Amino acid sequence: MTFQDLLKRVEGAKPETLPALLPELFRGIYEGGLLDSEVEALFLTLKKKTGVSVAALRKDWARYRATRDAQAREEEAPPITPEAREAARELSQDPALLHRAIRTIGELGVVGEEENRGLLYLALLSARTEAPISVLVKGRSSSGKSFLVKQTLALIPPRGYYELSSMSAKALVYADLDFRHRHLVLYEEDGLSSEEVLYLVRTLLSEGQIRYLTVEKTPQGRMAAREIVRPGPTGLITTLTKGLTKEDNETRTFSLYMDDSKGHTLRVVQALAEREARGALPEVDPTPWHALYELLPQKEVVVPYAPAIARLLEAQDLPEDLTRLRRDFGRFLTLVKVVALLHHARREEREGRLVAALEDYALAYHLAARPMARSVHTVSPQALALAVAVREVHEAKVEEAAGKNIPEGSVAVYVKDLARHLRWAKRTVQKWVDQAEAAGLVDVQRDGNRLAIRPVEGAPLEEAAFRLLPEPERLARELGEGGSYVHPLTGERCVLFLSQTACAFPSKTEENALQYEENQRARHAHDRARHLRNALLERKNPVRVRKWLPHRKDRKNAHAPWRRWPKGLGGASFASPPPAPGPRKTRWRWSCEPMAEAHHPGPGPGRQGAGHAPAQAPGGGRWPGALLGPGPPLGGGPGGPRRLARAERPEPRGLAGGAAGLPGGGLAGSEGGGASGALGRKPAPA
Repeated sequence: MTFQDLLKRVEGAKPETLPALLPELFRGIYEGGLLDSEVEALFLTLKKKTGVSVAALRKDWARYRATRDAQAREEEAPPITPEAREAARELSQDPALLHRAIRTIGELGVVGEEENRGLLYLALLSARTEAPISVLVKGRSSSGKSFLVKQTLALIPPRGYYELSSMSAKALVYADLDFRHRHLVLYEEDGLSSEEVLYLVRTLLSEGQIRYLTVEKTPQGRMAAREIVRPGPTGLITTLTKGLTKEDNETRTFSLYMDDSKGHTLRVVQALAEREARGALPEVDPTPWHALYELLPQKEVVVPYAPAIARLLEAQDLPEDLTRLRRDFGRFLTLVKVVALLHHARREEREGRLVAALEDYALAYHLAARPMARSVHTVSPQALALAVAVREVHEAKVEEAAGKNIPEGSVAVYVKDLARHLRWAKRTVQKWVDQAEAAGLVDVQRDGNRLAIRPVEGAPLEEAAFRLLPEPERLARELGEGGSYVHPLTGERCVLFLSQTACAFPSKTEENALQYEENQRARHAHDRARHLRNALLERKNPVRVRKWLPHRKDRKNAHAPWRRWPKGLGGASFASPPPAPGPRKTRWRWSCEPMAEAHHPGPGPGRQGAGHAPAQAPGGGRWPGALLGPGPPLGGGPGGPRRLARAERPEPRGLAGGAAGLPGGGLAGSEGGGASGALGRKPAPA
């Protein structure tokens, strides 16, 4: 319809026909694309004919237009094609999914900030859950905050967020928009400058909805109350240059800090130069990522090890009045659930609910452990750098004052001293002084028009001191579980053992490969030694041990009977009957231990070679008098080859002392005991 057609309809309006006329009028205005002046003329004419308020008409028109815009945006989203669906399925099955997402955002032009990329992507995905995560991206002007947010949004379909520059006080109330499972994205926090806007946003984030009661004039001219409900859940993504904002906003969000160092700035400049030399950036197809977002299952996720995480929190240094951890811990568990949803194709399902694996915690830990600790302690890398500078400058000024007989209590550090020491602008120093003081890193007093800054004795100045979440390997030991995952930042494959976490990556040198092989063999040798020790201690009757000697003259004693008695700390020693009188009487004692394969590189099990040459000891030396005998290995059970070692010292050796890490014991006949021994015999003159 044209403006003239709509004007004719409005001139014939009456109060009783207004409810039926408004939807048709708004539809004609929207589809006809009328100018604002034409819309105002229609509203003024309608007021004359029906007496309705122009302000009420404007509000109803704003709601209608916002609703139609949202519908048009959703209709523009292309349907998921079979190819995109298959690509999304392959992404979900890829253990390196998060690393690929971080790398894709880098291909869109973001330099560095890998941790911020990954956490911001997970936060945007959390809109698919019942508790979307809100994020404050903090940094200096021109540090790339808005660019990071914009490029990360490229992996999210348009219906997953609303981009806004600013909003009026009651825009969230009267805008007829669907905020459910979406993020509000404001590229500057100044767009939330009104306290009423902040209150409504905080209510939407924490309560999951807005319930607003207002009074409006009806078409009949009466005033009536109307309740407006805007359901959620909804998240917020915004940027700011301040180090701190209102506490009510801080406790509802995670804070991400941009790297504004000089070194990173030079890396960005270098990347820009290389990009200009190569030409335009390569095109990145976001379709698989959009399909992955749309196909995330709407299922409940359980984290069975959540009590263990809470039990292992390093909260001994937290303030007594810190309550924001109650919100932050729940947000972190939401991140774990989002990671499980991303990998739903490889996760177990019980009674219709996905079960988060230990790998999901490890992935969330590597992306959120530091941001969460910074948010809980209200500290940033910049504030820590400033606190270190305060201590260094203060120590230098104290040393200088000592030579002038100036008392130490009168020495203070000022903003200009820190600006000179850190090579920062004064306004930058002043911005981070507030956060350093709030975190208890420095003491700030007013000295006239200046800030007198002093270090706080005993304040931690390293970010590792603010660690809060348990490391994945510690949680694995607590749970007695293992697993493997791809590190989201480096792309290395990491293996969770029961006692350690090791990132397995291709060895670059022969020394690395040899060290890894030695570690594996030492672990197997320890397991075999423990098995043999248990087997020997469980025997109750005297046993007969057959010894294999390489020399013919000793074979006559090969089947001599042996008897056993306890020796040392739980070990066992074996002695033979006294030999026949002769020129030399010898008493033999035997101790047993499996031998690591690395110590006998010759062909065949239990042999060094055809000539039975002396065995090589670790480090290139030779075992004293060590000979490898032919024949099968001694002792029952698994264990592989054994060594026959002859020592010249008659001191007793226990079997289990060295294995238990106790003094005086040894697993075999080596001089100091330990895992490097073998099945040894130690002669002593009778």
